Amino acid sequence: MSKAELGKLIIEETKEMSTDVLMEVLDFIQFIKAKKYKKIRGKSFEKKFAQELTDLNNISLTHLEEEFADYKELYPREQ
Repeated sequence: MSKAELGKLIIEETKEMSTDVLMEVLDFIQFIKAKKYKKIRGKSFEKKFAQELTDLNNISLTHLEEEFADYKELYPREQ
């Protein structure tokens, strides 16, 4: 069976399903894709992703520190 035929069959089989069931089908499809992607990428992907998040956090912190460096001098509180 070709990919196009499988796609048509899947669409035909899901036409009568409720929205809740279709959400479960979508969730399952996304699970399968994630599982396959994880097998392909393995732990190196997870390490790279974790490093990217750490880098992004450090960039954000640096930006905030620069943004508010002279805050007290620029905006003194009246007492």
